[in-house]
Amino acid sequence: MENKLYSISDLSKILNLHQKTILRFIHEGKIKARKIGRTWRVSEDELKAFCHGELSGQPAPELPVEYDTLKDRISVSAVVEINEQNSEEASRISNSMIAMLNCNRDSNGKSRFDFFYYPEIQKAKYVFYGTPNFIARIINTFDLLCKVKGDDDE
Repeated sequence: MENKLYSISDLSKILNLHQKTILRFIHEGKIKARKIGRTWRVSEDELKAFCHGELSGQPAPELPVEYDTLKDRISVSAVVEINEQNSEEASRISNSMIAMLNCNRDSNGKSRFDFFYYPEIQKAKYVFYGTPNFIARIINTFDLLCKVKGDDDE
């Protein structure tokens, strides 16, 4: 009895998922597949194991713990929104943030910065992800930008 092999296209139709999602699942090891020539093939048994993973009777593999401390596991995010009439000023602020992040690359750890400008509502959105220390420095930077000479709110 031969085990049927499915292509990425077949799986996409069967699972109602995009082909890139199927490929990502293969690369992540969620779907076991083998490469035949230049194409990936998934056996019928592996498809059943993926679809009925918790019912297949096979115990779920234990994933290795990658973190030793809370410091290694914690990630913080912050969103800063600025009402901005034109995208040029919003882009200038974004470029300044990128320059600041690039000059402190080592102390930023695993950090990320995303920038969005919404012209229809004239709003810029700056999204930061990283360690608590990194986010604290970002918030402090924006706090310093907001200070006006002679402001005594603290």
